[in-house]
Amino acid sequence: PGALQRQASEMVRRSLCGVIESSNGRCLLEVGDAVIVTLCDTTLWEWTRMDFPHIPQRHVISSIRLDDCDYFPIPFTIYYNYEEIDATLCYGIRCDILDKTKEIKYSSERFVPVLTDGYPKTNINIIVGPRNIPLNS
Repeated sequence: PGALQRQASEMVRRSLCGVIESSNGRCLLEVGDAVIVTLCDTTLWEWTRMDFPHIPQRHVISSIRLDDCDYFPIPFTIYYNYEEIDATLCYGIRCDILDKTKEIKYSSERFVPVLTDGYPKTNINIIVGPRNIPLNS
């Protein structure tokens, strides 16, 4: 019976901590801005092209929303289930800051690789800057 009880134990939650910094020191946060940090499995897609609102939900391992951030740097802690992490896959974390109309105001634009060998498992540094405007818009 002891072995069965151990198997039924809940998932191990781990945390990933870091700071979000602004690229140029001129990024201002306003009341109503929401800071969203997303941890994803980036193995199977062209992750440099993936945009924040279009990340398929099945690839999102964890996501947090921070409200009431007044200035950079912004510390964050995101939790994930350790059992979901596979050392043979790729994981990335990104930050997008939305204004009160839900438009992307600042973004890291790309994922910072994390969690697997050679990539940090804590003290993540995410740099955000003004959103790059695509040429075709």
